[in-house]
Amino acid sequence: MSLKNLIRVGLAVIGGIIFSVISVYACHPWINANKYKLEQKDVIRFFIAYGHNFPFGHSFYDNEQIGEMYILSPDGERIKVGPRVLKDGKPSQVQFESKGRLKEGTYLVVMETKGHFGAKTAEGYQWKSKKELKDKKVIDKVRYTQMWAKAIVTVGEGKGKSFSQILGHGLEIVPLKDPNELRTNDFLPIKILHNGKPLKEPVKVHATYMGFSNEPDVFAYTCWASPSKEGVANIRILQPGIWKIYVDYKAPYQDPELADEYSYYSTLTFEVKP
Repeated sequence: MSLKNLIRVGLAVIGGIIFSVISVYACHPWINANKYKLEQKDVIRFFIAYGHNFPFGHSFYDNEQIGEMYILSPDGERIKVGPRVLKDGKPSQVQFESKGRLKEGTYLVVMETKGHFGAKTAEGYQWKSKKELKDKKVIDKVRYTQMWAKAIVTVGEGKGKSFSQILGHGLEIVPLKDPNELRTNDFLPIKILHNGKPLKEPVKVHATYMGFSNEPDVFAYTCWASPSKEGVANIRILQPGIWKIYVDYKAPYQDPELADEYSYYSTLTFEVKP
């Protein structure tokens, strides 16, 4: 084989590797709180980042794609969320805040996206089902995608069980310990659930912390949640600071005439004290 052909093959292999790495992780949202440790006089403020680079992503998440957003109090009651009111009285387009006075305890900020169909076609990516794409050349599978994001925020002493409440999401990360009680080198046990139940197959769990890397999709810690362990995985807290846990999962779609599979993404953010 000539040197020119060797170079072409080498570039093709490298390109394939790069594409496979990039395509493993789709863009996904996560919640960034202004502060994860608050006083009662404070307000829970946050924005939703979107992309691959933790903590800021490459953009804010599109508000039109948000299906539901609320905060769970330490008692498990829902607290209303609205746009942050700026100094001129105008609502912020990218930042949200809790409404009403806070009490001491652990709070869970929750965001659920609207589900949508989509597929890569010869004409580019299109947000349509199989029936709507019947006249198009589909390059990859047709998927129904939905994403969930949660963040744990503590006020005062941070007591309460809202952080471990099961919400029944299509894909959900449920911590079995309050991160507020953890320190460096402790393990955080988490349970990965599908519609409120442990997955029937193993799933890879990724975790990272702010400052570990500025590169996309680079994680400080990776482990598995498996059915033999009731969907439980353990994340070792390598450093204090703000952490993100990320999981994705695919399953056959219930109606094969509309899509090939579900594509679920879930994130959890929290802070660990030094």
